[in-house]
Amino acid sequence: PEVHAQLMRIVQEALSNVRKHASATRAWVSCQMQAEDLVLQVRDEGCGFSLEDVPASSRYGLQGMRERSELIGANLEILSYPQQGTVVRLRLPLSGEAIR
Repeated sequence: PEVHAQLMRIVQEALSNVRKHASATRAWVSCQMQAEDLVLQVRDEGCGFSLEDVPASSRYGLQGMRERSELIGANLEILSYPQQGTVVRLRLPLSGEAIR
């Protein structure tokens, strides 16, 4: 249940960021198995951003997603480029202690 709760909160934050910042008309959420990992992805076709350009006072959501990912043993990637949209990708190993 803890892993599920953290995954839902990460997706909620990613979608909230799309709504607030991306100026996107569409976003996609996908969840799939790749080898022994669960890969969860939130992608938009919005304005994108450069991580260096995000003011420190606006990084709490991104930092929260990273911390939640670490809590459950997942790897979080944020890929974004100005005018090309953003991808938030989480990779959670489904073997071993990560899912217990």
